[in-house]
Amino acid sequence: MTRIAFCYITPFHPNKGGIGRVTDALTRELQRRGHEVFYLIFESGMTIKHEFDYPAPLYYLPSKELLSKENIEFYHKFLIDHKIDIIVDQGGNFAEFPLWLNVGESHAKRISVIHTYDTVTYRNMWNHSVIPLRGTSCKDHLKRIARILLYPHTRKKFHKRMTESYRKMLDMTDYVVALSSNYLPELSAICPGIENKISFIGNPIPYNSEQIEQSIATKEKSILFVGLFGAPKGEDKAALIWKRIFAQYPDWTFNMIGYGNAMRTNRLKQIVLGIPNFNILGFKEPLPYQQKASIACMTSPHEGWPLVLMEAMQCGAVPILYDSFASASEIIQPGKNGELVTPFDEKEYIRKLSHLIENDEYRKQLSEAAKESAKKYSVETITDKWEELFTKLLG
Repeated sequence: MTRIAFCYITPFHPNKGGIGRVTDALTRELQRRGHEVFYLIFESGMTIKHEFDYPAPLYYLPSKELLSKENIEFYHKFLIDHKIDIIVDQGGNFAEFPLWLNVGESHAKRISVIHTYDTVTYRNMWNHSVIPLRGTSCKDHLKRIARILLYPHTRKKFHKRMTESYRKMLDMTDYVVALSSNYLPELSAICPGIENKISFIGNPIPYNSEQIEQSIATKEKSILFVGLFGAPKGEDKAALIWKRIFAQYPDWTFNMIGYGNAMRTNRLKQIVLGIPNFNILGFKEPLPYQQKASIACMTSPHEGWPLVLMEAMQCGAVPILYDSFASASEIIQPGKNGELVTPFDEKEYIRKLSHLIENDEYRKQLSEAAKESAKKYSVETITDKWEELFTKLLG
């Protein structure tokens, strides 16, 4: 039996974010196999608490000052008192790693998991910082000019901060877990030596395979988008794409599950105003919709490992997404189990989406292949890989 502590800035609620969903699934499977799991949370300004019956004991650090003496002493005592063998920092490249990776006199091994990739943000910085400023007011014009002038400096400063952070994290940790081997070239470029202590483990699909097989629903003429409303998910781009073609497919429905701040939600409502076959469903359990959807639409400019996409594939929804992040081409083989679109070619996206809608046999072939390829990421298979890593670290 291994005693494992998952560490993060917010509790691991399975329906409030991908990291929570993944950690919850891993916890339950690890517990089923006889391991003991603990959750340890640093309460920051981004912490969101939810009422939930968590499967593992949940502890909060006493201070909101990250590296306070109080937090460090509490953390070190926690590791020794609970005889923790392994700590898993689920925000491996986030600002909290100097706390989690300092294990004091404990013999706990340290694993840093990289779920989001600053390298992707760096590559797409122009799209994130300049292009979104499309307003016509004087204030918007001045903002746009300022960001363009400052762009080289901003980019250089971001790269320096990113490089220093990754190298410090690598020095402090025992092992790094990345979600796809496709990320290795860019990680090696900023963090030489990372290839000597890195493992590649994709996120598990939380749905039980038997549950999916027993309850799979008949496919409907529906397209599904699932995601937290915001620039990283690009829900507005998905809505604009459907706005251009909805009239051609009146018997199809576009369902959007998600929520966000009032500004993003209001913008989305303005885009789809008057479109009869577009539904903003808010926060919902996505499984019933994934089972019925024929197509899973994603317009994220970047992802670490898109869990909602994997869930949809397990249910036989055909994925379509931009080939804008490294794991996309590991998950999707274009024309076999889904469609990849050149970033960020909206015309190509519309063309490939229309082709999926109009060609039933082609779509069914991809649907079967999507279900088959998703089996590689079952929670059982992924937990096997985690156990192999634990054994390697603990000897």
